[in-house]
Amino acid sequence: MKRKRRKLAAIICALTLALSSAVPVSACTPPLKTPSVEIPDINFQPDGALKDAIDNAAKNWIEKCILNQPTVNYITYFKSASRYFNYAVFSANWDEVENATSYKVRVTKTDGSYKEFDTTYTSFYATNYTDKFFTDGMDDATVMVRAYGENETFSCWSNGTNIARFGY
Repeated sequence: MKRKRRKLAAIICALTLALSSAVPVSACTPPLKTPSVEIPDINFQPDGALKDAIDNAAKNWIEKCILNQPTVNYITYFKSASRYFNYAVFSANWDEVENATSYKVRVTKTDGSYKEFDTTYTSFYATNYTDKFFTDGMDDATVMVRAYGENETFSCWSNGTNIARFGY
């Protein structure tokens, strides 16, 4: 019986101690009221030299972007892993754009990293031996092509095309 009384007394003391220390803290802490701030709508209208600069930049872009957009025919990626070596091949092909002198191929991996390659042909071919970008794999990567011509003319990027992978 003595043990039960001691346990009960210890429980009551612990409860009293916990309540007596928690109540004063909450009684002294003021309630937190965050300030309410209204943000007005911002209407920015450039004027003078800034408006002219923006208009000229847009006009220059339109004047230079006159080549037709390339159409991608196919894009493939092959990766082979064996006990002694790994081998990866990437190839892309697109239609020729009239008045284009070169092309830029942009390969974007699923993690957002990308690399651009320049070529004067309507196809591009690379292996992991010539470029380490292809070593890690190209699963679900996207490829776009842009044409460039004389006097800094260019085209819009082609539609993004996903890589078809052949793995053995």
